[in-house]
Amino acid sequence: MREIKLTVKGHGVVKGVAEGLALVSGQNLSLWGGLNPKTGLIIDKRHELYGQQVKGRVLVFPYGKGSTTGAIVFLEAVKCGNAPAAIVNVKTEPILASGALIAQILYRKTIPIVDRLDKNPVEIIGTNDYVRVDGDKGLVEIRRPSCSGFGQLDHLHALFSIG
Repeated sequence: MREIKLTVKGHGVVKGVAEGLALVSGQNLSLWGGLNPKTGLIIDKRHELYGQQVKGRVLVFPYGKGSTTGAIVFLEAVKCGNAPAAIVNVKTEPILASGALIAQILYRKTIPIVDRLDKNPVEIIGTNDYVRVDGDKGLVEIRRPSCSGFGQLDHLHALFSIG
């Protein structure tokens, strides 16, 4: 089966490499009151990802929002084994980055974060695309089957190389 593949350059915020299926939102996300760290579920009923599982996913959203307690929620999700595999943002807020950095120290768990990509990640990554995040090099690789039926496939052929 042929696949569509795109590698986009960004800025590595937290080093490390991880991959998995993407979970994408066009809405900003607050971890405090938005994520249940004990289950890994989005619990903010006003958020478009309400009820979705972040555990092991590459979580893609524009910006974080909320208070400094977001880092604590993130750390608790890591401790409980319910954190995303990686995060891709338009721009990463310092609170989210600090949670990922502290997780490396406290739990020896690396959750790479990349932001400021050459292309808007919310527009080019779809939920369930397979995504590899390289925080060391600031690279995000997106792969999807060419017959996946994604809505903007013709437009994406112009962005992706077919391999």
